[in-house]
Amino acid sequence: MAATTTATDAKRAKPQLNVYTALLTVSLLLAILGSAVVAMMNMDATGQGPFDVASGR
Repeated sequence: MAATTTATDAKRAKPQLNVYTALLTVSLLLAILGSAVVAMMNMDATGQGPFDVASGR
């Protein structure tokens, strides 16, 4: 059976990726990447875990 459409049925728009969603996604990915880089640099500086505080020199 084919579904019949009437005048009261609303057409559903396909979800589209807009500019703001793309910018938000890119900024979140960069923030995750940046925090991972900082954590790895901190591991190199302390020789311990990624969230241990380095002693001041």
